[in-house]
Amino acid sequence: VKTRFLSNMSHDIRTPMNGIIGMIELANRYPNDPEMQQKCRDKIMESSRYLVSLVNDILDMNKLESGDIVDQELTFDLTEILSRSNTEKQLQAAEKNIEYIVDWERSKLSYILLTGNPVYLERLLNAISDNAVKFTKPGGRIHVWCKEKFADEKQVVYEFGCADNGPGMSQEFVAHAFDLFTQEKETSRSKYEGTGLGLSIVKHIVNFYHGTIRVTSQLDEGTEFVVTIPLNWKDL
Repeated sequence: VKTRFLSNMSHDIRTPMNGIIGMIELANRYPNDPEMQQKCRDKIMESSRYLVSLVNDILDMNKLESGDIVDQELTFDLTEILSRSNTEKQLQAAEKNIEYIVDWERSKLSYILLTGNPVYLERLLNAISDNAVKFTKPGGRIHVWCKEKFADEKQVVYEFGCADNGPGMSQEFVAHAFDLFTQEKETSRSKYEGTGLGLSIVKHIVNFYHGTIRVTSQLDEGTEFVVTIPLNWKDL
């Protein structure tokens, strides 16, 4: 696992680093061209953000694998997390000409003031929707929803869903989708950069919350993730 990790990360880090170096060299050739300078800065920022995402994945996976995860009982508003996540993804989807639909007809939020660790919940939702935006082609469609499955005097179980009409995954890959460093090579997913840690992180967070995750997918038809998470609720 360590050898595979080093091999994957060496390649993934080298690619954006080479891009940054190349853009700086190109910018130096055209010091008096504002348009070229701006294009180079945009590419440098894009590669830098990707590097940050790589480091974040490594740090998150290390915490989750070692059990060094903070079980905080913070009070948070579920609608704020959903709003932040969906607003960011709608902007990213719009840049790719993808329709990003928050399916309010399937959503029901009776209990919005919850307790727990909101950082990991938001990380979970972002990871799933990130994949949908990354792999869905321009002109595609993504549906997300959140609905109440069960509630008692202490807890509420919410279902978080994300469905896309992207390239989908083979059934062989679905069986190993949550394994470390897993990336399907037989589909168009292979042309996208990534650590192969995203879904492993998702699975660890779901386990941390004592929840469940289900993925259904068909090649050339799309993928659907459904996560159920039990959360403690508080009176408004």
